[in-house]
Amino acid sequence: EKGTNGKTLKSLQPKVGQRKKRFVYYTKKLPRYLRNQPNGNLLRAYSLGMELVELSSDEYKRIFGGDNGGSVVAPEEIDPPVPYKSLWVPQGAACGLAVPGAKLMAEEIVGFWSAKGNGMPLTVCLPGGTCASAMLLSREINKLVKGRDQRLKIENDAEQREDGEEGEEGEDEKELDIIVSVIPCVGDVTYAERQMKALDLSTGGNGIDDIPLIFKPWRNAFPRFGEPSPHVLKTFMEMKNDHGIFLDLLYGAAAWITLLQYLTSQRDSPVKGRQVMYVHSGGLEGVSSQLTRYRHKGLIDSSHLQS
Repeated sequence: EKGTNGKTLKSLQPKVGQRKKRFVYYTKKLPRYLRNQPNGNLLRAYSLGMELVELSSDEYKRIFGGDNGGSVVAPEEIDPPVPYKSLWVPQGAACGLAVPGAKLMAEEIVGFWSAKGNGMPLTVCLPGGTCASAMLLSREINKLVKGRDQRLKIENDAEQREDGEEGEEGEDEKELDIIVSVIPCVGDVTYAERQMKALDLSTGGNGIDDIPLIFKPWRNAFPRFGEPSPHVLKTFMEMKNDHGIFLDLLYGAAAWITLLQYLTSQRDSPVKGRQVMYVHSGGLEGVSSQLTRYRHKGLIDSSHLQS
């Protein structure tokens, strides 16, 4: 995993701690201030027994790097905590272990939109690091929608045969139009596509049919991942103060920079002419340490750290 305030770190450690298992987490070198005063997800993980292994940028790239953001297979260079009995979770949980969660989320979204969507087209938007959540969610939603539409067609054909004539389509029998799109927060559009294709192929897909639509950057570039940015901070504050939506600063606020620009324009995009559902990807536990970085960069004062 790249960062010490990553969502994977926050999600895995409580599960491992409950089972009294060792949890070894590989990351790049910590900033000095964070090493001296751990906070956010890092502090929480430490308190639950996480073992942190820091690597130089070169070491990290050599062991975990690759065109597709790493491998679903554990690198040979690292020793498993317990030989033959250890579980490898790559960066962003981009592996088959994430499929059950994607299925559950897809069921909730399809069930909700079937009942409440009134036949309107829906775009489900997610911020993307490895883009694993978007990839797997897209595939599971496509399966559910296809299965539902096939079932409704069979039922409708059977009713028509019984009635001897075409019946009117009821409100609850409208075909669902749900697509998934991803807003890259790490890397560019090409990188996101490569990661998703690799994950799809490694988990039983064909690398084509279920790839989510990818938002293009508004002005040729997305915010640089993890770097304190006045634009990211402005969006974070706007969403919190004006709309009551609390985002994280690594993924959420960065994604909403792009999303807001498209939502308030007529440019072609995955959301044009469609209803929008944004899937919050977590990370709020790391906001305090993220804001500390903004303070160290002189972008905010200490009063914001209590927000």
